[in-house]
Amino acid sequence: MPGIKEYVQGLFKDKKVRFLFVGVLNTIFGFGVYSLFIFMGLHYLAAQFFGSILAITHSFLWNKYFTFKSKEKPAKELPRFILVYAISYVLNMMLLYALIERLKINQYLAGAGGIFITTIISYVGHKKISFRQNNIKPER
Repeated sequence: MPGIKEYVQGLFKDKKVRFLFVGVLNTIFGFGVYSLFIFMGLHYLAAQFFGSILAITHSFLWNKYFTFKSKEKPAKELPRFILVYAISYVLNMMLLYALIERLKINQYLAGAGGIFITTIISYVGHKKISFRQNNIKPER
């Protein structure tokens, strides 16, 4: 009967589970940084901007080496990765503005709401664009 360690190792053989794990980890990291910057007195847009830079770096490293286990040179993947995040970022900023300025929703709740949009965009974008060469061979 497999133990917990074997069960977890079996789960992480699946690329989708690894992506979800990295997504959760990066969401916690990104929202934590965003919240910390707001707590430090930054405007929510500045907090989102600087938090996004740190979260993108964090996400690229985890997705490249853990999720997709890419062997391609980072110089080829990084521009595609940044493009996906740029699209996600612009949509998230528009959403933040609408939620905070127009609907008067709390900055923290608005930031958390933006996570759903960016998660969907980044999943599809990274799978189809950023690390697309790794998606040629089907993997569980």
